[in-house]
Amino acid sequence: MFERYTEKARRVVFFARYEASQYGSHEIDTEHLLLGLLREDKTLQRWTPKQNAEDIRQKIDTAFVKLPPLSTAVDMPLSKSAGRVLKRAADEAGRLANKHIGTEHLLLGLIEERESLASQLLLEAGADPAAIREHYAERTQPRPWSFQRASFYDYGFRHLSGETVEIHGARWNVDYIRDAINLTRAYNWYWHKATWKPRDVVIRRQDGTCSFDLSLAQDEANFLLVKDGWKKDHCFVCRWELFEAEDEHGSGYTNGHDWLCTECYERFWKRPDFFSSSQSEMT
Repeated sequence: MFERYTEKARRVVFFARYEASQYGSHEIDTEHLLLGLLREDKTLQRWTPKQNAEDIRQKIDTAFVKLPPLSTAVDMPLSKSAGRVLKRAADEAGRLANKHIGTEHLLLGLIEERESLASQLLLEAGADPAAIREHYAERTQPRPWSFQRASFYDYGFRHLSGETVEIHGARWNVDYIRDAINLTRAYNWYWHKATWKPRDVVIRRQDGTCSFDLSLAQDEANFLLVKDGWKKDHCFVCRWELFEAEDEHGSGYTNGHDWLCTECYERFWKRPDFFSSSQSEMT
């Protein structure tokens, strides 16, 4: 069940098992997962500004009577509550479109198991699930409308015709580039050159999902307006990063919805005859 877990996330479960054995518990519960998380990934303590890891451990020690330690060889199942935490962690990874389940997802899973001691301690320590989701969505989440294109993007690395073309120093399959450009021409959008600037974005407090519909921010109880919260985009064709910068990353061509880097636009989009007249650029 841990195939999707990162190495750090797997160690959290390992440490949780160890913590459970030290408390004489016959199952791994949420407080053991929390202790394993604090032991493995100290960077997550940024999300508990009101208390440090030792404060949280002391509260757990106060809440439970320590029994004689058990051997780590004893079978140690997850409690029902801990099992729900792992399920929620997988759901959190899905919301952020992450292939792997990491420590940040386990943290969110613990917070959302609201009837548990672990959730209570994290909330008392200042953990804000909306802020955590916003942070990791900003760092890792592709644009919502690009999710369905992910498999098409991967398609670019397959050898269909065998011919490739170089873009920003990387080789790309010619058939993929041709098909991607055709997709950008599927609708009669007006493309123009623009300087990339951060955009305001609205975050849904419940699950951290994003929207550019700023009118949603009027519902302050459910949505959070983040000024300049959208920090980068990607070229639709080659995934070249576009962000606020003075170099070639800082401008491109847009139709108001998608972006093309300058190279893809000027070499491919602007020149419909590229693939028939530029064979010397292909290998």
